[in-house]
Amino acid sequence: MLSKSFPIIVAAAATVSAYDVGCLWPSEALGDAFSARLRLVQTSFQDEYSTETPQVVHIAHKITVCQATCNAYHTPGYLDPLTREPTLFTVPEFGQNPFSTLMCLSQCFIHAVPKEFQANAVVAQGETSGFDVTLPEERQDIADALAACPTEQKSCADNCAAACAIVEQEGYNPYVVGHFVGVMIADYMSRDGWNSQGTMQYDRNTNETVPCTGSCRKYQDTTGYHPQPDPRFFTELSEDNTKYECTGLCRRWQPLQEGNDVGDLVQQEAIAPHVGFKANTYLREATLTLEDPGYDLYQDSLQVIEEVKITSGDELRKNEVRFFDNKIGVRGMIQAAVTSQLASDGSMSFQEFLVYLVGMSTAEHDGLVQAWKEKVAHDLVRPTTVIKHWDDDLLFTFGGNRNANGPVEIAARDFEAFIRVMPHGEYPSGSSCLCTAYMEFTDVFLTEMYGRTITNIRPNGFNRIYANMTEVRDICGESRIWGGMHYPAAVPAGVQVCAGLGTLGSEYAKTLLNNVTLANPWYRGDGRPICNEN
Repeated sequence: MLSKSFPIIVAAAATVSAYDVGCLWPSEALGDAFSARLRLVQTSFQDEYSTETPQVVHIAHKITVCQATCNAYHTPGYLDPLTREPTLFTVPEFGQNPFSTLMCLSQCFIHAVPKEFQANAVVAQGETSGFDVTLPEERQDIADALAACPTEQKSCADNCAAACAIVEQEGYNPYVVGHFVGVMIADYMSRDGWNSQGTMQYDRNTNETVPCTGSCRKYQDTTGYHPQPDPRFFTELSEDNTKYECTGLCRRWQPLQEGNDVGDLVQQEAIAPHVGFKANTYLREATLTLEDPGYDLYQDSLQVIEEVKITSGDELRKNEVRFFDNKIGVRGMIQAAVTSQLASDGSMSFQEFLVYLVGMSTAEHDGLVQAWKEKVAHDLVRPTTVIKHWDDDLLFTFGGNRNANGPVEIAARDFEAFIRVMPHGEYPSGSSCLCTAYMEFTDVFLTEMYGRTITNIRPNGFNRIYANMTEVRDICGESRIWGGMHYPAAVPAGVQVCAGLGTLGSEYAKTLLNNVTLANPWYRGDGRPICNEN
């Protein structure tokens, strides 16, 4: 299963002084591998990176791929998650343990976070856990050597020999391995169609994607998407006789106005509309299968008003609308249930948990791409836009104060959803899509691997227990209706387009395992590594 060059690398490595992982592992770092990983993620992934779902998903996936790749390079036979091929090398036996993997991923995380936050992440990791991580530019030698190593290369031979030699000469130090895999992951994900570095731009003259030459913005559109003219303002374009009718261009998405506590007002820009058409996928190509939902925008908007009215006086619904809006929090809830129910009783090793994570993240990634393709293709209006056009009609519903207990009377022009409405088309619901992927992957993977899945799932921050992953998926989707961000039909549509991704994610994760026995599995309670130097 390993590449032909692997025995040569191992033979060479035999001359390298074996490090003692207990002596490398910082005294400040936690001794429980699961907890140490969680602290690393929380230290590295900061809320200020982005509030927009596509960027959050993409950055989170980079961080998860770091974990899977470090796991692969420290586990004989485990496949590279980006190529599904054998890794260029496998560290010698002395490095095949979860704590070396953790130090590797601590360094890889620095490559994964946005460049402007890397220095802070280095400091934070050092202060909280004592990890000896450095900025990517401090190992430019590794980046230069890997630049000559073809992506399709499957061994340390030929043009990849120099890069592998650096790692070997430095004794397979886990931080050096972390730089190695971090460079590869950052390079791949800078070319994966997301335009995360803003290096590409759209040329309206040629209708083509071209290099950005200056003032480049990360994740900027490369397809030329723009909102259609709004007949509410360009009345000559309207096909309607009353403000309650909404046909033609009236049904297309329009940017909403947003503001903050100090009075700064901005008009939304559609977020990452190119992703559904340009981004690479891992599990299946994104498709266009949904029919137009045929909304009755007057009646459906009345239901939205009623749903938000109910939410304004229901604390549990308020909590769930806020909670399920944060997909990092949702994933955290699910992952905490997995560790408490399968890791704590010794069923799941730490290395197996990393396999679970990459399957979950990959299903989420492809779900986002799938949902975005449908969203841009349908380009449907949000309820807020429709309702505000009713102008001076009086509504008895949510009035803007989330702490108020119950509805108030407002003019329709002042209507807002319970939480921020994201800047992209209404149909289908991205949340119901992603939560479908979470549910399906978790249930399929855990049942196939361990004969059971998680139950009694507890969110962080409020008192609630979800019986199983099906209930998590259902409430995740319903909360988008309760908050007034979606019309009801968008939720089952999101479920429909993302069905199957979880199962594919499970197959992907098992493919990476490659039928190998994970080296030196660490189970909760095994303890921290001990330094054996005299």
